[in-house]
Amino acid sequence: MTFTEIIYGILFQPAPTLKYLGVNKPLLLALISFSVAAVWNMIISIGLDNARGVTAALPEGYIGVYLFIGLLVSLSVLAVSAAIYNLLGEIIYKQANGRGILTCLAFASVPGILGPPLQYAVTLLHFNYININISVFAFLWVVALQIIGIREALVIQTGQALLLFILPWLVFIVLILVMVLLLGIVVPGIL
Repeated sequence: MTFTEIIYGILFQPAPTLKYLGVNKPLLLALISFSVAAVWNMIISIGLDNARGVTAALPEGYIGVYLFIGLLVSLSVLAVSAAIYNLLGEIIYKQANGRGILTCLAFASVPGILGPPLQYAVTLLHFNYININISVFAFLWVVALQIIGIREALVIQTGQALLLFILPWLVFIVLILVMVLLLGIVVPGIL
């Protein structure tokens, strides 16, 4: 598949495209696409904040630093997510495909590039009440694509992929609740 076929497939035929990506693993192309999408979203978000009248706390001339750090954090989150899903897939289902998961997660995030420009256009047209709908739709679209990507990369069922996707968040929430309860026990009157 060419790059344009992959992007078209992600948008309109996600399951077969992500299956192809999970098998063939064009990782460099996936990371470049993810990086371009992340930088684009950060730039549009800065413009969106300016259009809304929100003053950025970014000093003059530091946009490159902001973009570099944002890209570094985005790539780190992508890599850690892929590692966690691969580890859980290996432990729970005895299926592992780290490079395939990383490729699928990177390409699954690319349609998120449509959210900020649409929000920017809506803000310029003064239809601000639609912004939250665009954000929710873009988020759910990317999450659905990531779940399909995990499913196709590990060759498991959709319910199993959904469990792998949700499990780290459930563990995180339980750990936060335990920490809050322990803090409440240690420091009386805080809760």
